[in-house]
Amino acid sequence: MGTDELTRLHELAKRVTLLEKMVLRQQSRIDELAEQLEDVERRAAAAPRRKVPQQEDEDVAAEENSTAQRAVPSVSDLLDEELKRDLSRAYTGSDAAPPVKAPERPQGKPMNAMERAAGSYARATGGKEPVPSDRVKQNEAARKKTAEAALDQIPVHELRERTPAERAADYMHDYNALYNVVGTMFQKKKAQDDFIKLYEVQGMRCTNMQLRLSRPELEPRFVAVTPTRDADFWGMPLGNGLFAVVPNPFLVYGEEMHMAGGMREAFNSNYRAGNTYGRFIVKETATFQFGTIGKVFKRGQLEVAL
Repeated sequence: MGTDELTRLHELAKRVTLLEKMVLRQQSRIDELAEQLEDVERRAAAAPRRKVPQQEDEDVAAEENSTAQRAVPSVSDLLDEELKRDLSRAYTGSDAAPPVKAPERPQGKPMNAMERAAGSYARATGGKEPVPSDRVKQNEAARKKTAEAALDQIPVHELRERTPAERAADYMHDYNALYNVVGTMFQKKKAQDDFIKLYEVQGMRCTNMQLRLSRPELEPRFVAVTPTRDADFWGMPLGNGLFAVVPNPFLVYGEEMHMAGGMREAFNSNYRAGNTYGRFIVKETATFQFGTIGKVFKRGQLEVAL
């Protein structure tokens, strides 16, 4: 029998010995688990059990079965580090690199997802935290610099909250632009609907208009009206119960509206008796004060056209 054959037999004998150790170690672990299960069953039998619905018993049994299945160790778990190194030398002829130790956990407790992920991460990185590369640092610095430059380019007045006067000026400008919308009636109506939505317009109407036809000296009182398109006045909320007010662009402005509908109290204008107007150019919005009932707080200025 040659030297090569003796060496091969010697290696086979070593492998058999290692496998026998594995079997004995696994059998020992299985015996320990069996004893633990028997102990659990004895305690469960000794403890008084209350009557529970059958469905609850089935759920508990399923959970215990799942836990027991997760607790069954794999072959890798049954090997200690020394035995793993012996197997590596027997099969490959070289020592295996010492593995990164995973965090210890209580005996018999199944490993949860976080523990498994931590163990995989530790094995992959060798226990070292990754260090950001120079390219990542450069990209982050470039993004930060770009964001700061974009912020510097924003005008200061856009970063602060606009004052009521500035908002009223925007409201008046966009209102006057409604008359310049070109296209079909549908497109013009859509522009007005967008305006109402953008400025959260509240519709208003003089509630004592009929009474003022006979008693024009009475102060007009205004109430909210829905839908907004049916109102005589459109008001944008300014806060503290105040509204910037313009006429409804569809309003027919005649003698009745002037004398009793609140237009002469709300706006200074170039209105002339006997004429009927349907176009308005607002120079300054009126201001209404609203509680339960609204009243004119400050007159506006407008030009009317036939």
